[in-house]
Amino acid sequence: MLTLFKQINIMFLSLFFSMTLLANITYADSIPIPQKLMEEASQQMVSEFINNAEAIKKNPDIAHDLIKKNLVPKVNFPLISRWVLGKNWRTASPAQKKEFQNEFQILVIQFYSEALLQFLQDNDINKDMIKFLPFRGSRKGKYATVRSQIYPPSGGSTVKVNYELYHGKSGQWQVYDVKIEGISLVSTYRSSFNNIITKKGIEGLILELKNKNELQATNS
Repeated sequence: MLTLFKQINIMFLSLFFSMTLLANITYADSIPIPQKLMEEASQQMVSEFINNAEAIKKNPDIAHDLIKKNLVPKVNFPLISRWVLGKNWRTASPAQKKEFQNEFQILVIQFYSEALLQFLQDNDINKDMIKFLPFRGSRKGKYATVRSQIYPPSGGSTVKVNYELYHGKSGQWQVYDVKIEGISLVSTYRSSFNNIITKKGIEGLILELKNKNELQATNS
């Protein structure tokens, strides 16, 4: 489970890195807000990573702080948490829901921190890695898909990455899922977590996440 999540998160992080290099973008009024926000937010987030690249290599805690500062506001963790648990969300107590969301958010942040460190060690940023595709779908609904293509730094086949965004009560567009070559991040987590819940219950899942997070924090 961890290996698969790590691979997906590393690819997702690579995407964020590449988006910061879309230099001299001029936005027309015809550019849908979700797509414009994805590009602008990613540029802002990753520019900090680039400026702190050397410091991050010396102090991994900087990566964690940058991820927490820049990633969390762009992701709708309450919605993702609910969808990741699926039918199990309805049977969870308010306390369990709150604790699961907290541990799940920590899990994602720690994975991205590790992915950031690995990316900086193994890759150079390539401005040609990313291409956004024309926007499709309604411009007035609460849901939107921002499509892109990734050109891996090591070469190989182009990877299709779609961002799923939701315009919620906060008044902001936020990411609630990422699909890499059609594979949903939410569905992947849901399948793995459901297997654990079947064997150990929701409390067992929360305990397992908590143990993994504590172990990861100790080893980082």
